[in-house]
Amino acid sequence: MSNGVTPRKNALMLQATVALARGCGGAELTEDAYAWFHSHYYEWIDTPKKNERANGRSPQDVWNDQWKDFAERFGQIGKRAAVASAGTIEAKTLAEEALAVENESDCPWCPDKE
Repeated sequence: MSNGVTPRKNALMLQATVALARGCGGAELTEDAYAWFHSHYYEWIDTPKKNERANGRSPQDVWNDQWKDFAERFGQIGKRAAVASAGTIEAKTLAEEALAVENESDCPWCPDKE
């Protein structure tokens, strides 16, 4: 595909979304929350990380080896957002909880903090 979109990238994004949803349990996500999640993590998947421990690799490069760790973090985000919401997770809550998990994680693959 000429626009930089690959079937693998879309499949990885789907895996990430499923892990998030599992963490959310019975809480629902608004369309805006899904849109925020997609925009925040879609470019992240295949962007080489600046963290020295990542050695210039992207999450996509290490997905098979790091998937359990990624899934755990996406699940934590969903769980925390569900607890912080009143049954329906809004984009603002999801963003706050995602950024909190990222900031608390010692992870070379987390989105770069500029």
